[in-house]
Amino acid sequence: MVFLNRKNRKKVFISLFPKRKGGGANSFSFNISRWIRENSDKYVLVTNILKSDFAVIIAHKAEYDEVSAAKSKGTFIIHRLDEYFSEAEEEFRKEKHRYIIKLNKLSDVTVYQSNFVFNNVQPYLNAGNYKIILNGADNRRFYPGPSFGEYIGHVSWSYDHRKGFNRLHDIINRYPSEKFLLVGNHHKTGIDFRHKNVKFIKAVTRSKMPLLYREMKALFLPSENDPCPNTAVESVLSGVPVCYNPVGGTQEIVQDCGCSIDRFDVFLNNLCEYRKNCFKRDDLHFDKVAEKYMDIYGHYDE
Repeated sequence: MVFLNRKNRKKVFISLFPKRKGGGANSFSFNISRWIRENSDKYVLVTNILKSDFAVIIAHKAEYDEVSAAKSKGTFIIHRLDEYFSEAEEEFRKEKHRYIIKLNKLSDVTVYQSNFVFNNVQPYLNAGNYKIILNGADNRRFYPGPSFGEYIGHVSWSYDHRKGFNRLHDIINRYPSEKFLLVGNHHKTGIDFRHKNVKFIKAVTRSKMPLLYREMKALFLPSENDPCPNTAVESVLSGVPVCYNPVGGTQEIVQDCGCSIDRFDVFLNNLCEYRKNCFKRDDLHFDKVAEKYMDIYGHYDE
């Protein structure tokens, strides 16, 4: 019976192999791959899309001809999107988004990572079948420490100006009595973050991030038009309230576990209450997120 079950496992292809460092799509790929391996009685990862029963295509990270060939052979295609489209973009981003639109025509179901992504991207795709699924993180790794950390944190692997580094620099200047922990590539932004109240940690491997979150008492996340940042998910699961930019999908993740950046003093004065709310957020456990993806395929495979 065990042999039969393993023989009948569904073959899953993930279009991105995760790096040891970085967030975004890398974190999702790492988590979904881990989850599939842990549920090896039902699923098995394959590296060839042509041998898969269903595939999760992450944004533009797939070869069109390979996806098309797999689709012709009967592979079920889920297209996961964590993007922000704009007419006022540099050409390389427009080219990327044109390719996403082309790939999406092969998908059976489009998964938008937040309502913000749906409202922004759906007019470009006009996807017939879609789901909105917030991202999650591994709650066995990201969990609250016994007490507050001492730092206001900021985590960013990107050094794109849209991440709000100027706002971060302004907050650091305005609150010299607070300690700040900056994790990522801040040294590449062109902004001088060297202040007495700032501790730097350059980009680290994924395995070290849970410990760094537990050194924080809060996360400052001023990124504008951020579709669904993993840093917010990981922070909330770590019991670390988030002060976020309301323009984007971040507030859909944070909910009552923080407030917007225009109320920073209110945020600092209510950290205890926000932290208590973080403890309730089992909807961000990645196991539940992964099951939603599997349910999409299961619904159409019946």
